[in-house]
Amino acid sequence: MPVFISYRQKDRQVAFAISEKFRANNIKYYLDVVDEESLTTDDITSVITKNIQRCTHLIAVISANTKGSWWVPFEIGEATIISRRICSYAYKTEGAPLLRSTIDIYKSFLPEYLHKWPILVNERDIDAFIRQYKSDKEESITLESLGSISSRLESLSAYGADQFHKNLKASL
Repeated sequence: MPVFISYRQKDRQVAFAISEKFRANNIKYYLDVVDEESLTTDDITSVITKNIQRCTHLIAVISANTKGSWWVPFEIGEATIISRRICSYAYKTEGAPLLRSTIDIYKSFLPEYLHKWPILVNERDIDAFIRQYKSDKEESITLESLGSISSRLESLSAYGADQFHKNLKASL
């Protein structure tokens, strides 16, 4: 159940910080700059699409730097099509994390289509994502132990993603 980290190159340091948090919590993730195939291919679109399909979750790093990016919206779109669990990590470009009380102000900056999913704005929110991810993973393992293919498919379905989003939003 890896997490795909989507970001614009200008936000690489934030993406690395999130990946380090995942590594510290034993969460597998995909980050293009540590993937040899993505660095050497002539068909980056296929590599990105394949890796989104391999992941169950996607976190999109969103800042003022994201404006003008073609890849971040593409990656979010690909994850949406296949009902992945999607979150945005929104931060001010000068690096100062947002306070939860300012989320409504920041929502006005984010594209409207991102409001549908949980918006993470600080380290506490990343910790909530990690807790929900682990809970989601435990549920998936339980479903797999039942041996039912339909149960496993349901855990990756739109319903499973909707439950993840609902539970994470409630914990923020």
